[in-house]
Parts: sequence; C-alpha cells; structure tokens
Amino acid sequence: MISFVKKHAVPIILSSLVAAISYLSYYNYKTQKELLLTQLHNSSLNIASSVSSAIERFHDIKSTINLQKLVNDVSFGLEIFEFRYLEPDGTIKNSMFKDEIGKTLSSKSFVETMRGEKKLGTFLFEVRDYVNVMSIYYPIYLNEKLTGIIDLAVDISEYNIKSGLKEDASILRRETDVLNLLKAMDGSITNSLAILEKININNFLHAYMDSAKNILQISIIEENQNIYASSDITLVGTQLQNRELPESAILEIDGKLRYRTIIDSHTHDNNSSVKLLLLMDASAYLSHENRLFTTATITASIALLFALLTSRLIYFSAIEQSRTEKERLEHLVKIRTQEIELLSKTDPLTGLWNRRHLEETLEAEFKRAKRYAKALSIMIIDLDHFKYINDTYGHMAGDEVLRQIGSKIKECQRETDFIARYGGEEIVVILPETELNTSIKVADDIREAIAKEPILFESFVINVTTSVGVSALQSYHENYSMIFAEADEALYNAKKLGRNRVEVFEKSLS
Repeated sequence: MISFVKKHAVPIILSSLVAAISYLSYYNYKTQKELLLTQLHNSSLNIASSVSSAIERFHDIKSTINLQKLVNDVSFGLEIFEFRYLEPDGTIKNSMFKDEIGKTLSSKSFVETMRGEKKLGTFLFEVRDYVNVMSIYYPIYLNEKLTGIIDLAVDISEYNIKSGLKEDASILRRETDVLNLLKAMDGSITNSLAILEKININNFLHAYMDSAKNILQISIIEENQNIYASSDITLVGTQLQNRELPESAILEIDGKLRYRTIIDSHTHDNNSSVKLLLLMDASAYLSHENRLFTTATITASIALLFALLTSRLIYFSAIEQSRTEKERLEHLVKIRTQEIELLSKTDPLTGLWNRRHLEETLEAEFKRAKRYAKALSIMIIDLDHFKYINDTYGHMAGDEVLRQIGSKIKECQRETDFIARYGGEEIVVILPETELNTSIKVADDIREAIAKEPILFESFVINVTTSVGVSALQSYHENYSMIFAEADEALYNAKKLGRNRVEVFEKSLS
C-alpha cells in the first residue's frame, strides 16, 4: 500500500488537487449564485419600497427631487465617495457637498466625456482626492432628450487597483450594484418629472413602470386579493393570480424569467392590509448567473487553496467592517436629520411650532375632520398693545413676553392640541375633535391664565392681556383658509370690543 502510494504520489496529488479545485469551483458558484439571488431579492425589495414611498407621496408630490435621500435609502451597501446631479451643461443641481450646488463641474474626466472622448454611461477607474474610485457619468433621458447627468463615484480602494481590474468579480458585482442604484435614481428622476402630468394612480404606476426599464408590473392589492390599481389597467378589478406562492419568488412567464415581490404598504386609505406587488425582469440576472458560472470555473481552476481561503477571510472581514461603519454613519445621519427636521418646524424664539408647520397641520386636520365628520376648532390669540410693550420696555422685553406667553399657553394645552406662532404676536391653537363650546372654555382659560400673572423682565413688571378669536368647522367650509379667516375676524371683533376677551365668529353660533 505504501509503495503504491509512493509510486502514484503525483497522480494522487494531482487528482486530489483537481477534486479539490472542482469542489471549490462548484462551491464558489453555488455561493455566488445564492448571493446573486439575495442581491436580486434585496434589489427588488429596495425598488418596491421606493415605489411604495413614491405612491404614498403621489397626491403631495412636488417637482423637486431629493436625490440625496434616495442615495441614502437605496445605497445597496456601496461606499458612496462622491455624488452629484448635473444639468446637461455641467451645472451642479444637487450634490452631497452643498457648497458645490450652482457651480459648474470642470473635472478633467467630465470635460473629456462631454467632448465625446469618453462615452456617457461608461465606468471609469480614476483617483479623486487621493482615493481610488470607480466612477460613472450616467445620462438621464426624458422623451429621448438628455435632461441631466448623474456623477457617481464609489470607493474601491480596498481592492488594490491592478491590471485587469475591470474583470475582477468583486468589481463586476460593484458595477451591477451601481447600475441598480442608478436605475433607481433614473426612475425616481424621470418619474418625478412625469408625475406632474398624471391624473390618476393607474397612470402614475404605468409612468413609473415605463421609467424603470426592468419593472414589468406594479399593482396595489387589497385585503381580499383584488387588484385595486395597476400599471396594467386590464388587471384592475381582477384577483391576484398564484396566491399560494411566497411573497418573493422567481416565476417563468411566457418562457421568460420574472421575479415577483409583494410587500406591505400604506398606499390606499392608510389600510395596513394593502400590499404592493412588483414584477421585475430577471433575465439580466440569469445572464449574470451564466457569466458567474464561467468566471467561477476559470477562477477556481487557476487559484490555490490558500489564496482562496485568505481572500475569503479578507473579503468577509472587510464586509463586516464596512457594514459596521455604514450602520454607525446611518445612525448619525438619522439623528441629525431628525434634529434638522425639528428645527425646520420650530419657531426659534418661542419654541412653538412655526407658521409653515402650522399650515401643513391645519390642512391635514381640516381634511381629516371633513372626511370623518369630526369636530374641529381653531383659536387665534393676539397680545394686546404689544407694540406699546416693545416701545416702553424694549424689544428684548417683548421677546421675553412672547416666550413666557408661549409657555403659559403650553401649560393650558391638552394632549391633542397643536400650538404654533403664526407671526408677530399672534399664536394659533388647533383643537382637533373639539366642539365650539369646549373651545370657548379652553380659550377663556388661556386668557385668564395670561391676565392674572404679570411677566417679570429684569426690574420690570409687565401686565399682559390677550384677545382671542374662535371659529369651528362648519359644513359650508371648503378649505382650512375659510375657518382660519373666520377666527381672524372673531379676533378683530375682540380687539374692537375692548380687548382682553374671547369672541366667536357669528356664523358658528347660528
């Protein structure tokens, strides 16, 4: 036995090596295929979430495009190094570096691309700010006309740039992820431009589907499995087919590979049972799978076992480090975003909500009260003789009076009430689901609380009174401006009748 082994040592070693390499080739192919399917699943979920968010904002969508938020939400785990959205002439319209916005991009690679020396949509490997990046100038077309260019650069310094980098499987996966992100942004941009011309949800879904080349169908499914809305108008009113399939599945339809994803949504009357169905073209992923098999076989046949194991350990270590850092940065961005959002809605002097947030809330409460036949009242509080306070005690005293009055009103506030500074010395209180009689009592409590306790500022004792105008929702009100105008008229009457009193709009008493 020993002599046999010694005699045939080389063939045995070669056979063992071939078996090991064959197994590794198969294992690598299988693992990468699972990763590819996972990527397909994650991509479809990300796109479905993007579609769901777009539908939720359908009735409120504006012409502005928040691409930076899209990059954060649909990043596919990429290390985004630079991101810009350019006008066709190179003017920077949106950028992760705010001080660039409005300037013209003049980098060498961009100038060469716009001169035609390099083709739009081609991946470039270059150094930006001493960092190795994979970049692309991606064109955005609307109705076959160039409307913008996305400048996106991804950090690839961890791969150590060498010859043949473009054929590296990791870089090819990065290219796929980048293209998926760009397609999502392309769809968001063209959809945002097109949606303004659409008048119903079916047209919106159809336009969204057309703007994203790999989406074949978008449908909203109600709890009873009926299709409430769809990019294919012929499906509206029918029932979902293949209901026994899992929420994410690969299907073969008419001999072509499709990927179906179903997620919970809130796109129809805020009903949590509503679901969003997304059908995507998976043929590209099948092509990538075949290409992956060829690449894995060639790579495994020429690689050493030690190199494969070492590369694998390094790869997963880098992914874990990248994931940890990404989570940390996302957490910081989330906290900062919440702080900025709160500041944008708050009056800096009084700490009350500001006028813009007041108008948004008043419109929402008005629509909700109208839809569900609920009561709604508002009151406008105005400080009496506020100009006299400023002229007599100074503007700093006036500011302190506003701050303390705001605090006193907060103390009288119920949990459901909304208080905002409308402007100057006027403060508005929204009282949802509150009848007129109750609103009058709340208003009088606030007036008395302010009148009975003077404001102390430095050595001054400042007596403050308020006039309050109250109005309640009536059947003839067509918009929130009407009820606000009536409260304002009631306030005017309170001033006219001597101040330090609560007046109600006459029609609301009839």
